[in-house]
Amino acid sequence: MERDKPLMELSLEYLKNFGTLTHDLSLIEGSSKHAIDFLIIIKELLVGVWILDWKRSVGTDKIIHIERIIQRSNLSGGFIVANNFSPNARDLALQTDTLELIEKAEILYHT
Repeated sequence: MERDKPLMELSLEYLKNFGTLTHDLSLIEGSSKHAIDFLIIIKELLVGVWILDWKRSVGTDKIIHIERIIQRSNLSGGFIVANNFSPNARDLALQTDTLELIEKAEILYHT
C-alpha cells in the first residue's frame, strides 16, 4: 500500500515528475552538501531536496536553516518534504520565493 512506503521512496517517485533527480551533490557549491538528500535539475536550475521524516511538525527553525543553505550555495531553490509543517513554518516558506513545502498527504493524494 502506498501510505506504508517510506517518505524518501514516495518523494523520489513524486518529484521525478518535476525534473531529473540526482544524488551527485558535487554539483553544489558551498559547504552544506551533507544536509541535502538529493537534487532535482529542472531545465537549467539546480534545486535541493530535503526529506524530513519526523513524527513532529517541521518548524520555522528548519525553514530558516534551509533558506540559508540555499542563499549560500548555487541552488535556485528547494523542496522540503515532510509528514507535516507547523502553520508558522508554512507562512514563513510562503514569504520566500525559493522554498516549496510538500506534505506526505499531498504526495499520497496525487499518486
